Amino acid sequence: MLSSVARRLITRAKSSARLPTPSRAFSEESLARYCQGGYHPVRIGDVFANGRYEVLRKLGYGLYSTVWLAFDSEIRRHVALKLLTADCYGHEKDTFELDILRDIRSKAAAAPESQHILSLLDTFEHVGPNGKHVCLVFKAMGPDMSRFRREFPSYRIPIPLLKSISRQLLLALAFLHDTCQVIHSDIKPEIILIETTKINVLFEMASLKTLLSRLPSFDPPNDFYIQSSQISSAKEDLSCATEVSIRLADFGTGGKPKLSMAFSLINPEMLRTPEVILGAKWDRKIDIWNLGLIIWELAQGALIFDGRWSASAPYTSEAHLAQMEAVLGKVPQSLLSRSRHRDRFFDGEDQLLVPQTFPNMPLETIFTNPGMSESDKVLFLDMIKSMIQLEPRKRPDARSLLESAWLN
Repeated sequence: MLSSVARRLITRAKSSARLPTPSRAFSEESLARYCQGGYHPVRIGDVFANGRYEVLRKLGYGLYSTVWLAFDSEIRRHVALKLLTADCYGHEKDTFELDILRDIRSKAAAAPESQHILSLLDTFEHVGPNGKHVCLVFKAMGPDMSRFRREFPSYRIPIPLLKSISRQLLLALAFLHDTCQVIHSDIKPEIILIETTKINVLFEMASLKTLLSRLPSFDPPNDFYIQSSQISSAKEDLSCATEVSIRLADFGTGGKPKLSMAFSLINPEMLRTPEVILGAKWDRKIDIWNLGLIIWELAQGALIFDGRWSASAPYTSEAHLAQMEAVLGKVPQSLLSRSRHRDRFFDGEDQLLVPQTFPNMPLETIFTNPGMSESDKVLFLDMIKSMIQLEPRKRPDARSLLESAWLN
Protein backbone atom coordinates (compact mmCIF):
# COMPACT_ATOMS: atom_id res chain seq x y z
CA MET A 1 0.00 0.00 0.00
CA LEU A 2 1.27 3.44 -0.82
CA SER A 3 2.15 5.70 2.09
CA SER A 4 0.11 8.84 2.69
CA VAL A 5 2.84 11.06 1.27
CA ALA A 6 3.03 8.97 -1.91
CA ARG A 7 -0.76 9.14 -2.31
CA ARG A 8 -0.58 12.89 -1.77
CA LEU A 9 1.98 13.29 -4.54
CA ILE A 10 -0.24 11.36 -6.96
CA THR A 11 -3.24 13.48 -6.02
CA ARG A 12 -1.17 16.64 -6.42
CA ALA A 13 0.02 15.60 -9.87
CA LYS A 14 -3.51 14.82 -11.07
CA SER A 15 -5.08 17.97 -9.69
CA SER A 16 -2.39 20.16 -11.24
CA ALA A 17 -2.96 18.58 -14.65
CA ARG A 18 -6.52 19.80 -15.18
CA LEU A 19 -6.93 22.08 -18.15
CA PRO A 20 -7.98 25.65 -17.28
CA THR A 21 -11.45 26.83 -18.19
CA PRO A 22 -11.24 29.91 -20.46
CA SER A 23 -12.39 32.99 -18.58
CA ARG A 24 -11.81 36.69 -18.51
CA ALA A 25 -10.66 36.12 -14.94
CA PHE A 26 -7.50 34.30 -16.07
CA SER A 27 -4.16 35.01 -14.45
CA GLU A 28 -0.77 34.71 -16.15
CA GLU A 29 2.39 36.83 -15.81
CA SER A 30 2.40 39.59 -13.18
CA LEU A 31 0.50 42.60 -14.49
CA ALA A 32 2.58 44.75 -12.12
CA ARG A 33 5.69 43.82 -14.12
CA TYR A 34 4.45 45.84 -17.07
CA CYS A 35 6.60 48.73 -15.91
CA GLN A 36 10.07 50.19 -16.53
CA GLY A 37 12.48 47.25 -16.83
CA GLY A 38 9.63 44.74 -17.13
CA TYR A 39 7.56 43.09 -19.85
CA HIS A 40 6.84 44.71 -23.19
CA PRO A 41 3.08 45.14 -23.85
CA VAL A 42 2.38 42.96 -26.92
CA ARG A 43 -0.96 42.97 -28.74
CA ILE A 44 -2.27 40.64 -31.42
CA GLY A 45 -1.29 42.08 -34.81
CA ASP A 46 1.83 43.86 -33.55
CA VAL A 47 4.84 43.63 -35.86
CA PHE A 48 8.53 43.45 -34.96
CA ALA A 49 11.92 43.66 -36.68
CA ASN A 50 10.82 46.16 -39.33
CA GLY A 51 7.63 44.27 -40.05
CA ARG A 52 9.16 40.81 -40.45
CA TYR A 53 7.30 39.16 -37.54
CA GLU A 54 3.54 39.56 -37.03
CA VAL A 55 2.11 38.42 -33.68
CA LEU A 56 -0.83 35.99 -33.93
CA ARG A 57 -1.33 34.56 -30.45
CA LYS A 58 0.26 34.12 -27.05
CA LEU A 59 1.98 30.79 -26.38
CA GLY A 60 3.22 31.27 -22.82
CA TYR A 61 5.11 33.34 -20.29
CA GLY A 62 7.74 33.17 -17.57
CA LEU A 63 9.19 35.37 -14.88
CA TYR A 64 11.36 37.17 -17.40
CA SER A 65 9.61 36.75 -20.75
CA THR A 66 6.46 36.32 -22.76
CA VAL A 67 6.32 33.99 -25.78
CA TRP A 68 4.20 34.54 -28.89
CA LEU A 69 3.33 32.74 -32.09
CA ALA A 70 4.32 34.98 -34.97
CA PHE A 71 4.36 34.73 -38.73
CA ASP A 72 7.77 35.26 -40.32
CA SER A 73 7.12 37.04 -43.61
CA GLU A 74 10.66 36.37 -44.83
CA ILE A 75 10.64 32.57 -44.62
CA ARG A 76 6.81 32.32 -44.80
CA ARG A 77 6.50 30.18 -41.71
CA HIS A 78 5.18 30.46 -38.18
CA VAL A 79 7.78 30.88 -35.44
CA ALA A 80 7.93 31.39 -31.67
CA LEU A 81 8.91 34.92 -30.62
CA LYS A 82 10.24 35.34 -27.07
CA LEU A 83 10.45 38.87 -25.66
CA LEU A 84 12.65 39.16 -22.59
CA THR A 85 11.94 41.73 -19.89
CA ALA A 86 13.97 44.91 -20.28
CA ASP A 87 15.96 44.21 -17.10
CA CYS A 88 17.41 40.94 -18.45
CA TYR A 89 20.32 42.85 -19.99
CA GLY A 90 22.16 45.99 -18.99
CA HIS A 91 21.39 45.57 -15.30
CA GLU A 92 22.92 43.82 -12.27
CA LYS A 93 21.53 40.35 -13.02
CA ASP A 94 22.07 39.83 -16.72
CA THR A 95 20.95 36.48 -18.11
CA PHE A 96 23.40 34.35 -20.11
CA GLU A 97 20.59 33.06 -22.36
CA LEU A 98 21.57 34.81 -25.58
CA ASP A 99 25.27 33.92 -25.19
CA ILE A 100 24.38 30.28 -24.54
CA LEU A 101 22.01 30.11 -27.50
CA ARG A 102 24.62 31.59 -29.83
CA ASP A 103 27.21 29.10 -28.57
CA ILE A 104 24.76 26.22 -29.10
CA ARG A 105 24.00 27.42 -32.64
CA SER A 106 27.69 27.64 -33.51
CA LYS A 107 28.29 24.02 -32.47
CA ALA A 108 25.03 22.44 -33.62
CA ALA A 109 26.01 21.61 -37.21
CA ALA A 110 28.69 19.15 -36.13
CA ALA A 111 26.56 17.45 -33.47
CA PRO A 112 23.46 15.44 -34.51
CA GLU A 113 22.23 15.32 -30.91
CA SER A 114 21.73 19.10 -31.06
CA GLN A 115 18.42 18.41 -32.86
CA HIS A 116 16.94 17.90 -29.40
CA ILE A 117 17.72 21.49 -28.37
CA LEU A 118 15.42 24.36 -29.34
CA SER A 119 18.02 26.43 -31.15
CA LEU A 120 18.03 30.14 -31.90
CA LEU A 121 16.86 31.21 -35.39
CA ASP A 122 17.13 34.97 -35.05
CA THR A 123 17.59 37.72 -32.47
CA PHE A 124 17.00 41.46 -32.43
CA GLU A 125 16.30 44.29 -30.03
CA HIS A 126 13.05 46.17 -29.64
CA VAL A 127 12.60 49.45 -27.82
CA GLY A 128 9.25 49.94 -26.11
CA PRO A 129 7.68 51.97 -23.31
CA ASN A 130 9.32 49.83 -20.63
CA GLY A 131 12.83 49.80 -22.07
CA LYS A 132 14.97 47.89 -24.53
CA HIS A 133 14.04 44.22 -24.94
CA VAL A 134 16.14 41.40 -26.35
CA CYS A 135 13.92 39.31 -28.63
CA LEU A 136 14.63 35.68 -29.52
CA VAL A 137 13.12 33.71 -32.41
CA PHE A 138 12.74 29.93 -32.36
CA LYS A 139 11.07 27.15 -34.30
CA ALA A 140 7.38 26.94 -33.33
CA MET A 141 6.68 23.77 -31.35
CA GLY A 142 3.73 21.78 -30.08
CA PRO A 143 2.66 21.34 -26.44
CA ASP A 144 5.10 21.05 -23.57
CA MET A 145 5.49 17.81 -21.66
CA SER A 146 3.25 18.91 -18.78
CA ARG A 147 0.40 19.25 -21.30
CA PHE A 148 1.31 16.25 -23.45
CA ARG A 149 1.17 13.81 -20.52
CA ARG A 150 -2.47 14.78 -19.93
CA GLU A 151 -3.33 12.87 -23.09
CA PHE A 152 -2.71 9.57 -21.30
CA PRO A 153 -4.48 7.66 -18.52
CA SER A 154 -3.15 8.55 -15.06
CA TYR A 155 -0.79 11.00 -16.80
CA ARG A 156 1.66 8.18 -17.57
CA ILE A 157 3.51 8.23 -20.88
CA PRO A 158 3.37 4.78 -22.56
CA ILE A 159 6.62 2.94 -21.86
CA PRO A 160 7.92 2.57 -25.46
CA LEU A 161 7.33 6.29 -26.05
CA LEU A 162 8.84 7.18 -22.67
CA LYS A 163 12.01 5.30 -23.54
CA SER A 164 12.29 7.27 -26.79
CA ILE A 165 11.70 10.57 -24.98
CA SER A 166 14.26 9.66 -22.30
CA ARG A 167 16.90 8.87 -24.93
CA GLN A 168 16.26 12.19 -26.67
CA LEU A 169 16.56 14.12 -23.42
CA LEU A 170 19.82 12.39 -22.56
CA LEU A 171 21.17 13.17 -26.03
CA ALA A 172 20.24 16.82 -25.47
CA LEU A 173 22.09 16.85 -22.14
CA ALA A 174 25.12 15.06 -23.58
CA PHE A 175 25.37 17.79 -26.23
CA LEU A 176 24.93 20.59 -23.68
CA HIS A 177 27.34 19.16 -21.13
CA ASP A 178 30.06 17.68 -23.33
CA THR A 179 30.06 19.85 -26.45
CA CYS A 180 28.82 23.20 -25.16
CA GLN A 181 29.94 22.98 -21.52
CA VAL A 182 26.52 24.33 -20.52
CA ILE A 183 24.46 23.49 -17.43
CA HIS A 184 20.73 23.99 -17.96
CA SER A 185 19.79 24.13 -14.22
CA ASP A 186 16.03 24.47 -14.76
CA ILE A 187 14.87 21.25 -16.44
CA LYS A 188 11.16 20.65 -15.88
CA PRO A 189 8.25 19.31 -17.97
CA GLU A 190 7.22 22.82 -19.01
CA ILE A 191 10.42 23.40 -20.99
CA ILE A 192 10.41 20.04 -22.78
CA LEU A 193 8.56 20.75 -26.04
CA ILE A 194 7.18 18.17 -28.45
CA GLU A 195 6.79 18.06 -32.20
CA THR A 196 5.28 15.62 -34.67
CA THR A 197 5.14 15.62 -38.45
CA LYS A 198 1.59 16.96 -38.41
CA ILE A 199 2.45 19.74 -35.96
CA ASN A 200 5.33 20.81 -38.20
CA VAL A 201 3.05 20.78 -41.27
CA LEU A 202 0.57 22.95 -39.37
CA PHE A 203 3.17 25.64 -38.70
CA GLU A 204 4.43 25.48 -42.27
CA MET A 205 1.10 25.47 -44.10
CA ALA A 206 -1.63 27.01 -41.92
CA SER A 207 -2.94 30.43 -42.83
CA LEU A 208 -2.56 33.38 -40.50
CA LYS A 209 -6.31 33.37 -39.94
CA THR A 210 -6.28 29.74 -38.81
CA LEU A 211 -3.86 30.38 -35.95
CA LEU A 212 -5.00 33.88 -35.00
CA SER A 213 -5.83 34.11 -31.29
CA ARG A 214 -9.47 34.15 -30.24
CA LEU A 215 -8.71 33.83 -26.54
CA PRO A 216 -9.76 36.47 -24.03
CA SER A 217 -7.77 39.52 -23.07
CA PHE A 218 -8.23 42.25 -20.50
CA ASP A 219 -10.15 45.37 -21.50
CA PRO A 220 -8.24 48.42 -22.79
CA PRO A 221 -5.84 49.89 -21.88
CA ASN A 222 -4.61 46.50 -20.55
CA ASP A 223 -5.64 44.56 -23.67
CA PHE A 224 -2.01 43.41 -24.04
CA TYR A 225 -2.74 41.00 -21.15
CA ILE A 226 -3.89 37.94 -23.10
CA GLN A 227 -4.61 34.34 -22.22
CA SER A 228 -2.01 31.95 -23.60
CA SER A 229 -2.53 28.55 -25.21
CA GLN A 230 -0.37 25.83 -26.68
CA ILE A 231 -0.97 24.44 -30.15
CA SER A 232 -1.34 21.01 -31.67
CA SER A 233 -2.84 19.80 -34.94
CA ALA A 234 -6.59 19.16 -35.04
CA LYS A 235 -5.80 16.37 -37.51
CA GLU A 236 -3.85 14.37 -34.93
CA ASP A 237 -4.76 12.53 -31.75
CA LEU A 238 -1.59 12.96 -29.70
CA SER A 239 -2.52 10.06 -27.44
CA CYS A 240 -2.01 7.79 -30.45
CA ALA A 241 1.22 9.38 -31.67
CA THR A 242 4.15 6.96 -31.74
CA GLU A 243 6.75 9.20 -33.44
CA VAL A 244 7.27 12.15 -31.12
CA SER A 245 10.37 14.33 -31.11
CA ILE A 246 11.29 16.56 -28.20
CA ARG A 247 13.42 19.65 -27.80
CA LEU A 248 14.82 21.12 -24.60
CA ALA A 249 14.15 24.86 -24.34
CA ASP A 250 14.59 27.91 -22.12
CA PHE A 251 18.16 28.69 -21.11
CA GLY A 252 17.28 31.74 -19.03
CA THR A 253 18.95 30.32 -15.92
CA GLY A 254 21.60 28.30 -17.74
CA GLY A 255 25.30 28.92 -17.48
CA LYS A 256 28.84 27.67 -17.92
CA PRO A 257 30.41 25.60 -15.13
CA LYS A 258 32.79 28.36 -14.05
CA LEU A 259 29.84 30.74 -13.72
CA SER A 260 27.31 28.28 -12.32
CA MET A 261 28.99 26.78 -9.27
CA ALA A 262 28.17 29.68 -6.98
CA PHE A 263 26.06 29.13 -3.89
CA SER A 264 22.54 29.94 -5.05
CA LEU A 265 19.05 28.47 -5.02
CA ILE A 266 18.20 27.18 -8.48
CA ASN A 267 15.99 24.41 -9.88
CA PRO A 268 12.22 24.23 -9.53
CA GLU A 269 11.48 23.67 -5.81
CA MET A 270 10.21 20.08 -5.99
CA LEU A 271 13.02 19.12 -8.38
CA ARG A 272 15.74 20.84 -6.34
CA THR A 273 18.89 18.84 -5.67
CA PRO A 274 20.29 18.15 -2.18
CA GLU A 275 23.52 19.98 -2.98
CA VAL A 276 21.60 23.13 -3.93
CA ILE A 277 19.45 23.01 -0.78
CA LEU A 278 22.54 22.47 1.39
CA GLY A 279 24.57 25.23 -0.23
CA ALA A 280 27.28 23.02 -1.68
CA LYS A 281 28.92 23.90 -4.98
CA TRP A 282 27.01 22.33 -7.84
CA ASP A 283 27.79 21.30 -11.39
CA ARG A 284 26.21 19.56 -14.39
CA LYS A 285 25.02 16.71 -12.15
CA ILE A 286 22.07 18.87 -11.07
CA ASP A 287 20.66 18.33 -14.57
CA ILE A 288 20.98 14.57 -14.14
CA TRP A 289 19.01 14.71 -10.87
CA ASN A 290 16.29 16.88 -12.47
CA LEU A 291 15.96 14.56 -15.46
CA GLY A 292 15.80 11.46 -13.26
CA LEU A 293 12.88 12.92 -11.31
CA ILE A 294 11.11 13.93 -14.53
CA ILE A 295 11.46 10.49 -16.13
CA TRP A 296 10.08 8.98 -12.91
CA GLU A 297 7.14 11.41 -12.97
CA LEU A 298 6.33 10.57 -16.60
CA ALA A 299 6.34 6.85 -15.78
CA GLN A 300 4.59 7.00 -12.42
CA GLY A 301 2.19 9.87 -13.02
CA ALA A 302 3.35 11.48 -9.79
CA LEU A 303 6.30 13.25 -8.21
CA ILE A 304 8.72 11.59 -5.81
CA PHE A 305 9.11 14.65 -3.57
CA ASP A 306 6.92 17.66 -2.91
CA GLY A 307 8.80 19.19 0.04
CA ARG A 308 5.73 19.52 2.26
CA TRP A 309 5.13 18.07 5.72
CA SER A 310 1.41 17.67 4.97
CA ALA A 311 -1.04 18.28 2.15
CA SER A 312 -1.89 21.76 3.45
CA ALA A 313 1.65 22.80 4.41
CA PRO A 314 3.88 25.03 2.27
CA TYR A 315 7.11 23.86 0.68
CA THR A 316 10.13 23.86 3.00
CA SER A 317 13.70 22.69 2.48
CA GLU A 318 13.46 20.80 5.80
CA ALA A 319 10.55 18.69 4.59
CA HIS A 320 12.25 18.15 1.23
CA LEU A 321 15.43 16.81 2.87
CA ALA A 322 13.35 14.59 5.16
CA GLN A 323 11.55 13.11 2.15
CA MET A 324 14.88 12.52 0.41
CA GLU A 325 16.16 10.58 3.40
CA ALA A 326 12.90 8.60 3.64
CA VAL A 327 13.23 7.47 0.02
CA LEU A 328 16.99 7.44 -0.63
CA GLY A 329 18.62 7.00 2.79
CA LYS A 330 20.86 9.27 4.82
CA VAL A 331 22.51 12.27 3.22
CA PRO A 332 26.16 11.17 2.95
CA GLN A 333 28.75 12.82 5.15
CA SER A 334 30.84 13.47 2.05
CA LEU A 335 28.18 15.93 0.86
CA LEU A 336 27.47 17.39 4.29
CA SER A 337 31.16 18.13 4.83
CA ARG A 338 31.24 20.52 1.86
CA SER A 339 27.82 22.10 2.46
CA ARG A 340 27.66 25.70 3.56
CA HIS A 341 24.20 25.30 5.11
CA ARG A 342 24.86 21.98 6.86
CA ASP A 343 24.27 23.35 10.37
CA ARG A 344 20.95 24.86 9.34
CA PHE A 345 19.52 21.38 8.74
CA PHE A 346 21.68 18.82 10.61
CA ASP A 347 23.04 18.37 14.12
CA GLY A 348 26.54 17.22 15.09
CA GLU A 349 25.53 13.58 14.59
CA ASP A 350 24.36 14.21 11.01
CA GLN A 351 20.73 13.87 12.09
CA LEU A 352 18.05 16.21 10.76
CA LEU A 353 17.32 19.03 13.20
CA VAL A 354 13.59 18.81 12.41
CA PRO A 355 12.52 15.29 13.43
CA GLN A 356 11.77 12.92 10.57
CA THR A 357 8.02 12.19 10.26
CA PHE A 358 8.02 10.26 6.99
CA PRO A 359 8.26 6.45 6.98
CA ASN A 360 10.94 4.71 4.94
CA MET A 361 9.70 4.60 1.34
CA PRO A 362 12.18 2.86 -0.99
CA LEU A 363 11.47 3.50 -4.66
CA GLU A 364 10.47 -0.15 -5.15
CA THR A 365 7.53 0.31 -2.74
CA ILE A 366 6.07 3.43 -4.36
CA PHE A 367 6.49 2.65 -8.07
CA THR A 368 3.22 1.39 -9.55
CA ASN A 369 3.15 1.39 -13.34
CA PRO A 370 0.91 -1.46 -14.57
CA GLY A 371 2.27 -1.10 -18.10
CA MET A 372 5.79 -2.13 -17.12
CA SER A 373 6.91 -5.75 -16.72
CA GLU A 374 8.70 -6.79 -13.55
CA SER A 375 11.99 -7.26 -15.39
CA ASP A 376 11.65 -3.85 -17.03
CA LYS A 377 10.77 -2.32 -13.66
CA VAL A 378 14.05 -3.54 -12.17
CA LEU A 379 16.04 -1.97 -15.01
CA PHE A 380 14.03 1.27 -14.82
CA LEU A 381 14.57 1.63 -11.08
CA ASP A 382 18.29 0.90 -11.47
CA MET A 383 18.58 3.81 -13.90
CA ILE A 384 16.51 6.21 -11.79
CA LYS A 385 18.44 5.32 -8.61
CA SER A 386 21.71 6.10 -10.35
CA MET A 387 20.41 9.49 -11.50
CA ILE A 388 19.11 10.64 -8.10
CA GLN A 389 21.95 9.57 -5.85
CA LEU A 390 22.28 12.02 -2.96
CA GLU A 391 26.02 12.31 -3.54
CA PRO A 392 26.19 14.17 -6.86
CA ARG A 393 29.69 12.90 -7.61
CA LYS A 394 28.25 9.39 -7.94
CA ARG A 395 25.62 10.28 -10.52
CA PRO A 396 26.58 9.13 -14.03
CA ASP A 397 26.89 11.61 -16.87
CA ALA A 398 24.32 11.85 -19.64
CA ARG A 399 26.36 9.95 -22.23
CA SER A 400 26.89 7.03 -19.85
CA LEU A 401 23.17 6.88 -19.08
CA LEU A 402 22.45 6.35 -22.77
CA GLU A 403 23.92 2.88 -22.25
CA SER A 404 21.43 2.04 -19.48
CA ALA A 405 19.90 -1.39 -19.89
CA TRP A 406 16.37 0.01 -19.58
CA LEU A 407 16.90 2.13 -22.70
CA ASN A 408 18.43 -0.63 -24.79
